[in-house]
Amino acid sequence: MAGKKFKAGDLVQLKAGGPKMVVEKFTPHNESYRCSWFAGAKHNSENFTEESIEIYSDDQK
Repeated sequence: MAGKKFKAGDLVQLKAGGPKMVVEKFTPHNESYRCSWFAGAKHNSENFTEESIEIYSDDQK
């Protein structure tokens, strides 16, 4: 990977849609981003590839 597209604190969303998430960190060993979000009161976090996420925009559905 030449350069990281996202940084910790960026608001992102899956390209396929879904909740607004916060990038926690980049994980070099599997070249993914650790992202977290809330579903109601439940905190969730998961790793996503750079290709699967994009910067969040209020215009997205």
